[in-house]
Amino acid sequence: MERSIENIWKEGFESNKSFELPVVRDLYTRKSKLIIDKIKSTSKWDNLSLIPMAIVLFGVFIFLDKMLLGFYIGTLLVLLFFLNKKMLNNLDMFNPSSNTYQYLINYVSQLKSIQKFYIKLLAIGPPILIIPAYWMYFQGTSVMSGFRGLDIYFQILIIVVTAIVLSGIGIFSYKISTHVLYGKLIMRIEEIIKDMEELQKSKF
Repeated sequence: MERSIENIWKEGFESNKSFELPVVRDLYTRKSKLIIDKIKSTSKWDNLSLIPMAIVLFGVFIFLDKMLLGFYIGTLLVLLFFLNKKMLNNLDMFNPSSNTYQYLINYVSQLKSIQKFYIKLLAIGPPILIIPAYWMYFQGTSVMSGFRGLDIYFQILIIVVTAIVLSGIGIFSYKISTHVLYGKLIMRIEEIIKDMEELQKSKF
C-alpha cells in the first residue's frame, strides 16, 4: 500500500503538479500515517523486548549465584520499560487533525526531545546504576579485594574512568540503535514536511 501511494505521489509531481492541492494533501496524510504507524509499531516491540531480557538476565544471574544482582538488573530493565511506555504515551497525545503539517512538526519535535532526554539519561545513568552492579558482581572475590587494596586515589581514578567509559558506550550504542531503527523513518517524515512547505509556497 505504501509503495502505491509513493508511486501516485511521484507521478503527481512529475506531471507538472497536475493534482489539485486537496488531493496531494490527502496523499501526504496517508503516507505520513503509514510512516508514523511503523514508528509506533517498532518502538512498541523495541520496548516490549526489555521484559524477556529482564527475565533472562535474572535467570542467568541466579544460575551464577548472584540473586541480588539479578534482581537489581531485572528491576532496572522493568523500570526502563515503564519509562519508555510513558514516553510513547506522550507521543500518542499528538492526534492527527485536518492540519497534517502541524501534526508532523509536533510529532518530529517530540521524537527529538525524547532522544535528547535519553542521551542525557545515558550520560549520567550508567555510572550511577551500573557501577553498583559491578560491586555486587565482584563482591567477595579477589578482584574486589585487590581493588580495596589500592590507594584511594587509584580507586577514585578507576571509578571515574569507568564512569566515563560507560557513559560513552551508552550514548554511542543508543545513537546507533535509534539511527538503525528510526533514522530513515524520521528522515522520510522530514521530507514530507519539506515537500508540504514547498507545496504551500506554490499556491501563491
